Amino acid sequence: MLIVTAFETNDPRGSAIPRKPLWKRLLKWALWIFGGSVLIILILAGTGWWLWSSGRLVPLVMQFQLKNAQGKVDPLERPWPDTNAVGRPRPSLRRDAAAIPSAAEFYQPIGIWGAHLRLSAEEWRAMQPTPVRARPSFDAPDGKFSLSNTNASRNGLLGAIGLDLDWTTARLEFGGVDFTNVAVRFKGNGTFLGALGGVKKPLKVDLGRNVKGRSVAGVQVLNFGNLNGDFSCLSDTMAYEFFRAAGVLASRSTFGHVTLTVEDLWDARPFGLYVMVENIDASFARERFGTDQMGLFKPVTYALFDYLGEDWEAYQKIYDPKLPLTEAQKRRVIETAKLVTQSTDEDFARRASEFFDFDEVARFVAVNSLISSYDGFLNNGQNFFMYLDPRSDRFGFLPWDLDRAWGEFPFTGTLEDKEQASIDHPWVADHRLLERLFAVPAFKELYRQCLAEIFRAHFVPERLAARVDQLAPVVRPGLVDESDLRQSKFEESIVDPWRAEKSSGFADMSPQRLAHQLKRFFVRRHEHVTAQLEGREEGVVFRDRKMQPQK
Repeated sequence: MLIVTAFETNDPRGSAIPRKPLWKRLLKWALWIFGGSVLIILILAGTGWWLWSSGRLVPLVMQFQLKNAQGKVDPLERPWPDTNAVGRPRPSLRRDAAAIPSAAEFYQPIGIWGAHLRLSAEEWRAMQPTPVRARPSFDAPDGKFSLSNTNASRNGLLGAIGLDLDWTTARLEFGGVDFTNVAVRFKGNGTFLGALGGVKKPLKVDLGRNVKGRSVAGVQVLNFGNLNGDFSCLSDTMAYEFFRAAGVLASRSTFGHVTLTVEDLWDARPFGLYVMVENIDASFARERFGTDQMGLFKPVTYALFDYLGEDWEAYQKIYDPKLPLTEAQKRRVIETAKLVTQSTDEDFARRASEFFDFDEVARFVAVNSLISSYDGFLNNGQNFFMYLDPRSDRFGFLPWDLDRAWGEFPFTGTLEDKEQASIDHPWVADHRLLERLFAVPAFKELYRQCLAEIFRAHFVPERLAARVDQLAPVVRPGLVDESDLRQSKFEESIVDPWRAEKSSGFADMSPQRLAHQLKRFFVRRHEHVTAQLEGREEGVVFRDRKMQPQK
């Protein structure tokens, strides 16, 4: 009988072989575990790199956030169901839409329109953003994000990072009028991305998309801005008013309170206060220009009027025409691009006024400069409209998406930088069109005259602060269905007296950030523009788009 000790094994030839020492066996297992872990890490890293480089990772993450947000609460939103709703005063919502004869009377910030959307479970599913392969460029050395993506249906930041917004149908009760088979979708780029963690997202409702010619008070398309980034709720309203007072064509606005009913999900869930901005479309063109047979565009590009050759297809998606174009109008875009891109300084100076309405463009740029509006034309290649005036065959621009106006945009310098921003070099980093226009003495002189005129006539801190005080009682009741934090941030943003030496941190988008105070900006910006006009200051120039404060 062969007896083997604990340190021996049976040899096939019948001899006993001592087992390896314990430390060697443990080392062997440790090496196996380490090697396996490294292999797993490499596989995961390779998979992550492939998902990122192929443009699949970002849409997957955003889709997860969207699904995770449903039924949960953003700190600025009230929990739902709202157990404390009983006894809380309800806002008095307007229900007289049928009696309003025109868009001019509809878009008045004197009250809050009631809007209740009802969707089936299937309609709600169809409304959810569709993931597409992304074209991310968050680490671009010049700070320029991708704004185009051939996989998305439209240009813009949202499509570039992998989400498409699809239309669905719904029932709508608006201002006391019932509509069936309306078209509805989410809207926006940065505003939509900023709302991924909650349910209150920006919306677009088209009454006439499925039923031709249908409107309310002459308005076919209803835009609902969710105000999540604007604690004051007044940035859009006051900025559009300021543009119009300065003689710039601009949309009008009002307020709405949105409620959603979704089968098997929500029964009359109040989403809260929205700003409603007049759509720039055929109706807008007919009222402002007397015709809708004109060029109306919503460009998305850092390189405005970059010459891309003679084929219009290269320009189509970049300029996103909102009205049908004639061949002559297409040619005008291409000819202007050739002038901006290829002409000599002397030739550009001689011919630029044939292609651009100097007075309109100067006023548009001057207002953007005065209100330090850097989430648009002066900076990021989107959030503005462009028109080809049928009367003069020259280009001008229209403001859009002004919830980050009045120095609030957190990704361009500090608040102090924007209060001191240069009026002579108002754009951020490179902006070939403005660089060329400001090099033309006639345009630069006209711009300076327009800015000084607008500043002295309309940028009056006491008058602007009084307008805040007039609008605050309209807004305040509409916030009743939003969180106590949201309501406190509203009061903080319009408080008087304002904080003298504090501001939120650069790029701080947290719900707990310090609210941007409008009245502070009015006073401080006025001081610094006055100093620049008198030659006592040069102003802050934003030299790059990188996400860091100016030095």
